[in-house]
Amino acid sequence: MRAMAWLLLGVASNVLAESIPELRYEPPQNFYHSAIHPPEDYTSNEFNASLQVYPFRSFSGNIEQQFQRTLLRDWIDPMHREEKVAGNPAFGRIAIPGADAAYTAQFADSPVGLPKPHMRMLVVAGQRAAIVDASAGTVQSWQRAIPVLNQFAGTLRVAAGPDLPSVADGPGPAGAAIAGLYMGTKPKYVVDLNRPVGYGHHVPALHFYLFSADGRVYRAYDMLNVAGGDPARFDFEAARRSDPVNSGRYAVKGSSMTLRMGEQLSEIITVPALQGGRVTIETVIYVRQ
Repeated sequence: MRAMAWLLLGVASNVLAESIPELRYEPPQNFYHSAIHPPEDYTSNEFNASLQVYPFRSFSGNIEQQFQRTLLRDWIDPMHREEKVAGNPAFGRIAIPGADAAYTAQFADSPVGLPKPHMRMLVVAGQRAAIVDASAGTVQSWQRAIPVLNQFAGTLRVAAGPDLPSVADGPGPAGAAIAGLYMGTKPKYVVDLNRPVGYGHHVPALHFYLFSADGRVYRAYDMLNVAGGDPARFDFEAARRSDPVNSGRYAVKGSSMTLRMGEQLSEIITVPALQGGRVTIETVIYVRQ
């Protein structure tokens, strides 16, 4: 597989603590932009290749080590997620204007024996990271895609996004329409008890978000019991005391909703506003129950 250049020059800088950074770029030429997002999805009109741009999201721990260990596969939309990596990925580093760090992984996805070239880029700004993911159906398509993708990569830059709404203000009148229990399917890490400590795998599992009308939110895997399906009857305060990592607050501003999760409300998730009883959170579609 031919290596991708992605040659960029830049200086790392910090972004505002109370805003989510934005990954800005010029869209690739002659690529169709899907209206469904996130992620921002581009498909070539000339050959079998596509590109996805995922917004910044919070992380904890050593993100570089996580990237090298898992390729952050769980961050990738299921439609574009690799099935079987052939061989060992080739990792590298690049510079992107405005980013604190940026890492690349070049690998081949080979679910049925035919390699599909893949390049994944992880862009880090503070305690948040974004992903740029490019792939092609064949080696020949990848070779045609490289010049276009390199040109696209040369336009990448990180900038401070708009200030986040204060969760202290709550969702306002929009809270009454948002309140409810939403269910989706999300990978869940399960420890493998038949192998040494540290081994495990991900399995699909039900995942829930519960929103109150006054701006509280709680999430859980597998099951979330809500008396009568009414969030007003759920004890958010007891959930916060027993499970602060999965408790938080939310606010609405314009066409977006911001969730702040965790004991210090330090995990920040910004998503498109609720539409038709559905909300997409980190590539997972949640449907009101």
